[in-house]
Amino acid sequence: MNLLDLKGTKFYQASLRWRRLGNEVKGVVVGGQWCEEPCTVRVEAKKLFENRFKATRDFGVRLDAVEFNTLSPEDSLNLILPFKEEEIKEVVCQCDGSKSLGPDGFNFKFLKESWAYIKDEVVKAMVSFHDSGKIPKGCNASFIALVPKS
Repeated sequence: MNLLDLKGTKFYQASLRWRRLGNEVKGVVVGGQWCEEPCTVRVEAKKLFENRFKATRDFGVRLDAVEFNTLSPEDSLNLILPFKEEEIKEVVCQCDGSKSLGPDGFNFKFLKESWAYIKDEVVKAMVSFHDSGKIPKGCNASFIALVPKS
């Protein structure tokens, strides 16, 4: 007998009920007094977990003297320019063509070899993504690559 067969039984339902009742927080002690008011129980439970999970010590990690690499203003602006067909083709060509097949049964080898036929559709999809910031439903997001702009 498996779990699906048990779900409809009285024994299974009773077991669930007893487990729920056993795990239920019925009240808390506040200032030495037992309180069962739901609002108070909620507030005290929140305080308990906030105190238990807050950072209690300083690990001494400081990043004040670290100089992070930054982009020039020109490079920053280039990041938001629309994709060019040559950039998209370059990214497709740089991908390993022998990786596992996608959900449609194709890999990048197919994209590379049929680029002349499908480039217009791929470019349209990338332009649509750039304009809306959304990937259409039905697209596999794992095929989206960051396009270097410099």
